Amino acid sequence: MSRLALNPCTPPAEGMRATPAAVASAQGESDVAVLGGAPLPVWTRFLPPGHMVVREGDRGSSMFVIVEGRVAVVRERGVGAPRTVAQLSAGEFFGEMALMTDCPRTATVVTLGRTVLRELSRSGLAMSGARHGVEGPVVTMRCRERFLADAVRSSPLLATLSPDLWHQLGSALVPCAVPEGETLLARGTPGNALFVLLRGRCSVFHTHLDGHTTPYPDMEEGSIFGEVSLLRGRVATATVRTATPCTLLRLEREVFRKFFWAQADFRRALVRLGLSRMNRTMALITG
Repeated sequence: MSRLALNPCTPPAEGMRATPAAVASAQGESDVAVLGGAPLPVWTRFLPPGHMVVREGDRGSSMFVIVEGRVAVVRERGVGAPRTVAQLSAGEFFGEMALMTDCPRTATVVTLGRTVLRELSRSGLAMSGARHGVEGPVVTMRCRERFLADAVRSSPLLATLSPDLWHQLGSALVPCAVPEGETLLARGTPGNALFVLLRGRCSVFHTHLDGHTTPYPDMEEGSIFGEVSLLRGRVATATVRTATPCTLLRLEREVFRKFFWAQADFRRALVRLGLSRMNRTMALITG
């Protein structure tokens, strides 16, 4: 299983960068034309300083290789003021998560100076990604790496786990985009996955026998839920519904049982989370 670098500010490993030859090729290569007026699969962007390349929350159908210049990766949503979580320079790439998973953009990217970018659509990645050092397997691995780094940065529970365990989780967690109003867990029905909330907000409530509901605190970015059903095979103790469009990582129960049940640190962390949540549930119900 590949080892993944989790610090987004650390320059990626050699396999994660476009090679110098690829960058030189990008500088001199002409765009690939498509008949019938369809968008070009690969094209070059010459951008001034302060230009917003992609915006957090937007849908995206392309990724970018930096030929010249630098960009800042900024988180605009969540708690607190916007913050820069990374800076990328020539040879690095971004935007692959929206392209590979159909999830919304997870950050805003702004140019820090005059910048030249090579923009690749999905077909452009398949046609000429290798020319730019961004072949499919490299992009897929980088995509998982960045999702996992985001989860570790957002979740206090995941931040306590060992790097080795992070690496294993990176190949098991599956990203998914869920619209507003979707039920992820329903009280009284079996849950079959653990969820890590990366973007968005979920409402949580308990439905009593007489039909009235008791709300719990909302799930914010970094929240983990579904652990009770995952560990004990029991029905969900509360209903979790998306209050906004959400981006999540999902760990299937079968995968957890097969590959992570023996990981005592992970299991104990989930048990602590589950006990805390069950105690809170009892206090709300009886109080």
